[in-house]
Amino acid sequence: MRCVFGLLVAAMLAACSETPASWPLQAPLPERLKDLGVLERDGDTLRPRAGFAYDLAHALFSDYSSKYRTVHLPEGQAASANGAAVLQFPVGTIITKTFYYPVAGNGVALHLAPGIAGPDEPLALAGMRLVETRILRHQAEGWEAVAYLWDADGREARRTNVGALLDMTAEDGQTFDYLVPDRNQCAACHGGGREQRALAPIGPKPENLAALVWAEHGNQYAVWRQRSWVQEDTEVAAWPREPDARAYLDVNCAHCHRGSGTAASAGLDLRYDAQRAFELGVCKPPVAAGRGAGGLAVGIWPGRPEASIMMHRMAHTDPAVMMPELGRSLVHHEALALVEAWITELEGDCTHAGLL
Repeated sequence: MRCVFGLLVAAMLAACSETPASWPLQAPLPERLKDLGVLERDGDTLRPRAGFAYDLAHALFSDYSSKYRTVHLPEGQAASANGAAVLQFPVGTIITKTFYYPVAGNGVALHLAPGIAGPDEPLALAGMRLVETRILRHQAEGWEAVAYLWDADGREARRTNVGALLDMTAEDGQTFDYLVPDRNQCAACHGGGREQRALAPIGPKPENLAALVWAEHGNQYAVWRQRSWVQEDTEVAAWPREPDARAYLDVNCAHCHRGSGTAASAGLDLRYDAQRAFELGVCKPPVAAGRGAGGLAVGIWPGRPEASIMMHRMAHTDPAVMMPELGRSLVHHEALALVEAWITELEGDCTHAGLL
């Protein structure tokens, strides 16, 4: 009888282990990522528990690292659009972003791994190096952000409040510093506008989600609507699916360079739907001259990328010059070529703009 009872208890515990963990909303985030209960390593895969994976057609550049993104909504609740640029998520939501590289030779490959093929797909870990997982948790008083640093074997990730600077080596022998942000650095991008430094997600914009089409599932944003992960009855005008300079600038720059952003004093608005050429930087002199301007007169000179401050700053790795100023130590060469082609095609001339 005792043996039978023991077997029943074991079966109950096994069943409980399949139930997604629910970390207390007001409790400090745990030291170990696995104790949070939103991601689990199952053999050579990393998968969400009671959540779903998503991807972005146009993503933030982070030194060529690939990213596995997941959302975990409170039971029975959904995100909403409500005309906002970024989806609004209910209290209790947890968003994760795991950074990783394909392993190549004695280093890592500086190219993106293939994206996921659907919301239920786990991250295949074979041949990959896990680096960090960043967490955004929506509490009643607002969002909080913290990073978890994976160990060398990719078996366990532990919380780091002070961030880290990792020495990385690429497959060609090139070395670079990879930054795991501390809490203040998270706020630099996720901190909203000049007047309000409250954290918030910046990536999941409906137009960017809709720009990604999965072969077996279709438009990603439509999948969110079908599965009641978002409350939205209207269609979304998706961004282009192919690489696009304006989409790149929105994702990588507009969280600071917009009307109420932390860099609003620069007078730039790099959001995808911004209409005024001057606010994009066309024939616009810099607010403050210095090394960042590189001796150039305007942010964007139509037809002349070599005379454009935007190109100068994107091509730099000097922290006093480069843009974006956080989250990278390498030049994003593909984006540089993309923006160069865009500026080359722009029409106009700054010679008679009273600047020269």
